[in-house]
Amino acid sequence: MTASSLAGAVLAQAGRTPAAVAVSDGGRELDYAGLVAASAAVAAGLRAAGVRPGEAVAVCLPRSQELVCAMLGILRAGATVVPLDAQSPPVRRRHILTDAGCAVVITGAGGVAELPEQVRALPVADLLDTPAAEAGTAESADISGDIAFVFYTSGTTGRPKGVEVPDAAIRRLARPGYLRLPEARRFGCLSNPAFDALSFEVWVPLLTGGCCVILDEATVAAPERFAAALLAERVDTMFITAALFNAVVDQLPHCFAGVGQLLVGGDQLNAALIRRWYRDNPDSPTQLYNGYGPTETATFALCHAIPRDFDADLVPIGTPLPGTEAVLVATSGLGDAAGKRAADGETAELYIGGEAVAAGYRNLPEETAQRFVRLAWLDGGRARYYRTGDLVRRTADGLVEYLGRTDRQVKVRGFRIEPGELERQLVRHPAVSQAYVCTRRSGPLGSTELLAYLVLNRPLGFADYERHVAASLPSYMRPHRVYLVDALPLTANGKVDAGALLGRDAPPWRSSDDTADTDGTAGTAVPA
Repeated sequence: MTASSLAGAVLAQAGRTPAAVAVSDGGRELDYAGLVAASAAVAAGLRAAGVRPGEAVAVCLPRSQELVCAMLGILRAGATVVPLDAQSPPVRRRHILTDAGCAVVITGAGGVAELPEQVRALPVADLLDTPAAEAGTAESADISGDIAFVFYTSGTTGRPKGVEVPDAAIRRLARPGYLRLPEARRFGCLSNPAFDALSFEVWVPLLTGGCCVILDEATVAAPERFAAALLAERVDTMFITAALFNAVVDQLPHCFAGVGQLLVGGDQLNAALIRRWYRDNPDSPTQLYNGYGPTETATFALCHAIPRDFDADLVPIGTPLPGTEAVLVATSGLGDAAGKRAADGETAELYIGGEAVAAGYRNLPEETAQRFVRLAWLDGGRARYYRTGDLVRRTADGLVEYLGRTDRQVKVRGFRIEPGELERQLVRHPAVSQAYVCTRRSGPLGSTELLAYLVLNRPLGFADYERHVAASLPSYMRPHRVYLVDALPLTANGKVDAGALLGRDAPPWRSSDDTADTDGTAGTAVPA
């Protein structure tokens, strides 16, 4: 395995700084030499279990030292990592394991409930105990350019779809040019393991000689404890979703004042709150960034360092990362690409090219062909681009601004959600004949809420509804408010009249005001 692969580059870095701390996890510290040894044991254990290069291996572990060792071990075995959300419903996990073609899943002590028959659970503790003689066997073939990860996101078909992320797309994140990477040494890690943001939180520090600092859920959920942990752990670089940033800053304005570089993303940033944060922390060295990128472009495709004197209605998503290209394609109508490059200030659809682009969707060739395209008028159609479905415009000074979506896809607390998937899951209950899901901004921070409107064909008890939703949807995809309606109102052209639904003055049947919801950035829910 050479330094041209993700795992090989980490091993090369370990050779330069073997005694440096690679992972800090609740007082447990693992240096680079220890990481190399532990991941070698995992790789050897996987090979002994019959895993071959190119196969997919799932991992269902919480954010932890063991998770990092397991992922690096999978890569060293020449396999592809398929991260699972341990808190998602079993039916979702089973679909992912089957769709990805996993024969093995690495688990914690408690295992994973309701595995498909063809999938075998391997406890991470057993893999880490692989004898040193076996762990010392030769590395599998170099997998540079192959699929390193498959991250599952919300899908239009009602089932999650796997985004195949190449090795090079992740290594690109460790190049300087969008962050002060030489100064970044301790990266906060607070994303759910199945969220693609983990690519930044784990691999960028390991590729640059830094330390991945694991922050647990209880810490992230309490602003005072969160702030104390960031100071105690000396976290200098971190990514956080816009929703979590909004919630924490509203309660504790100085929480992130000691973090040198804070990337905020996953949804449109609240410009007023960004200005307020800078105003409330005049002496802080913190540089705020707006980080933009769908899973199909490996965490970040564009980034913008927000100046302290920022004073505009929109926070730009900035300029492309190294190895990444942003093409703004003029639209002749909402979502209708006109086949030419847009002029400055013109509304356009954003296409992402370069090393950031995923290989496609696993087992979905038609959808892959629709979203991963070649532009005949650009480069003679040689390069592949990901058609994001995001409407943007470029300012006169070259910065890209996000304007909205060309379809119904939404971002809620950093997670990409297809309302159609929620609707399909909701109507699977025999008492629900129709369902419509939409979003609205609410509260002083402009948080995005998921609203569900249900038409019933027979009485449905609240507890029955809750059981159905809990069994079919991860917590971050569950509607914040549910309304019962006699019928879905339609517009003149036969589409659901969302405006009429939102204009109703009726109390919700169910509201998350009285139900605890988990923020996936902190960890138990995640992505899509």
